[in-house]
Amino acid sequence: MESTKLGKFSVIYPNNKEYHAIKREIWNQDSYHFESKKNNPFIVDIGAHIGISVLYFKDIYPNSEILAFEPNPISFEILKENIQINGLRNITLVQKAIYKEMGTVVLYIDDTDEMWGSNSSLKEKSWNGLEKTKPIQVQSTTLQEYVKDKEYIDMLKIDTEGTELSILNSNKHILSKVQNISVEYHPSRRTRVKDLLNILNQFFITEIYREGKLLKNPEEKLLTIKGKKRI
Repeated sequence: MESTKLGKFSVIYPNNKEYHAIKREIWNQDSYHFESKKNNPFIVDIGAHIGISVLYFKDIYPNSEILAFEPNPISFEILKENIQINGLRNITLVQKAIYKEMGTVVLYIDDTDEMWGSNSSLKEKSWNGLEKTKPIQVQSTTLQEYVKDKEYIDMLKIDTEGTELSILNSNKHILSKVQNISVEYHPSRRTRVKDLLNILNQFFITEIYREGKLLKNPEEKLLTIKGKKRI
């Protein structure tokens, strides 16, 4: 395990190459930046991994309330430690996968010594089809179960390595209360970026980014789709 400083925070991580790639995307490219009139926005982070995104949200909104989901047990323990070593509060960590129903599901996690936790997915070989993974059983839950008493979600971030469309489809009734959203798009044979946009554009004014740069037209590549609630 390695450690470093990330802004005002301390952070531990198991994979140097993975850490710097995630840091570049989230911190350098501001993939999850959003504007809120509140100083304590409510943020839902689906696919929190080891907490780089959680630390980013706490950096821009120190008083924010964060609900973070991470089903990979290895990543979850590192996530928990990264929150604890920085003494952060108002963060609820849930070691479950967001799914259409509560129960048990199969999660495919890295099966190499490099510990690529960020490619964990409910879809087998979701990244490039060449990953060496192994299946494990994890608990699943619904987003509704955790936000049913919330009037607003100020930011909803979804990065689940290929199951983003499924999450959007099963939570359309919740999207109306979301003020800002950021969704990672992972291209596959069964999902196209237009499929996500067809849902998101009903609720949000969207922009599409690739490696931090705004695109005029969507591409079938790894993308970040950001949206602001339609007024």
